[in-house]
Amino acid sequence: MEQNRPLAHAGYLLAASLFLIPLVDAIMPLMPLRFTEERWRWSAVGQVSNLLLIPLVGILLAIAVTTIVDDRRVRRVIGIICAVLAVTLAIMSVSFVLDYFQVRTAVIPRLRQASAMASITTGVKNIFYIIVLALLSRACVTAPKTTLA
Repeated sequence: MEQNRPLAHAGYLLAASLFLIPLVDAIMPLMPLRFTEERWRWSAVGQVSNLLLIPLVGILLAIAVTTIVDDRRVRRVIGIICAVLAVTLAIMSVSFVLDYFQVRTAVIPRLRQASAMASITTGVKNIFYIIVLALLSRACVTAPKTTLA
């Protein structure tokens, strides 16, 4: 698979771009980080969950590249990263639910239904992302040696 190395380098760079650029774009408006404020945490998790699909595509692209070039070490590292991200997102999601119950009393009564629907949507998306990350992690860590010609 040595002839695929230049393709792998381009693929890894594109995958990293798909993963990092949307995350940086989402985190920059949230500065400064205020982890002690429940309103900020609730808003931040909601905003970040709106863009996680593109970084997941970046992870999938990186996994595809590792499969093409049969780079099991990098595939395992990506699998471990996916597992860590899944656990982190699960913790953030639990915090999001708890923060919602604290923040909802401060929401204007006419906006409470919209706030509740947005929170439910965010929760469902996060559950979906956690499942996808767990499946990607499992696929990476347990993947057999590929035999592409």
